[in-house]
Amino acid sequence: MDMKVIIIDDEADSITVIKNLLKKFCPNVTILGEAFDITQAYELIIGFEPDAVFLDIQMPGGSGFSLLKKFKEINFGVVFVTSYDTYAIDAIKLSALHYLLKPIEVEDLQEAVKRIEKSILGRELQHIQIANAIGNMEEIEKKIAIHIKDQVMLIRLNEITHLESERNYTNIYTTENKKYTSSKNLGDYEEMLKEHQYFYRANKGCLVNINHISNYSKGEPCIVTIANNYDQEVSRRKKQELLEKLKKEN
Repeated sequence: MDMKVIIIDDEADSITVIKNLLKKFCPNVTILGEAFDITQAYELIIGFEPDAVFLDIQMPGGSGFSLLKKFKEINFGVVFVTSYDTYAIDAIKLSALHYLLKPIEVEDLQEAVKRIEKSILGRELQHIQIANAIGNMEEIEKKIAIHIKDQVMLIRLNEITHLESERNYTNIYTTENKKYTSSKNLGDYEEMLKEHQYFYRANKGCLVNINHISNYSKGEPCIVTIANNYDQEVSRRKKQELLEKLKKEN
């Protein structure tokens, strides 16, 4: 079948690469137009009604997810295109959507086109998948404000590996192996983060992000290893519940 597409990317070179690859290796694809920002992209999609869009995630004025949120109904296929972005890719993977990593490999491009062709009849499912991806991304991008002396640090929740009590203070550790000390106590943070189920009180003095647990010991005591090779003992009464949470995540 002939597939009509729009390419959306804020970098002209990236658009040129995708156009050339599609023309050379995907002869059934017709390129209707190209856009460099969200406003232009929205107008093109409304005007041309493409079968699919190749959508860069990070662009001026918002992300590719911001563009998709403008549509009440998404009746076109979406292939996300991105340089390596752990958080965006996690959101996309969780929703079983299509994505390409820059620099784009020919085989990956052809596979994405084939998958879009197959999914054209399943637009209702795709709409649900994209809604899930937007929700996942919004959750991933949520931040916490940490007051340190005369500054306020904004840190993505997903970047926090664990929080550890130190007297009346709390040390907050991140994936970049940074440590921030807050004047709030650990109980305050437990209450603040209770709606985010991936934070779990492993013991009296530590709140861990279970997404960053790399392994755990089966015996007693139960030791979990968090990002940056930090070990933390899990209290006996918390062990079974934590292991069940880990199994659900996997």
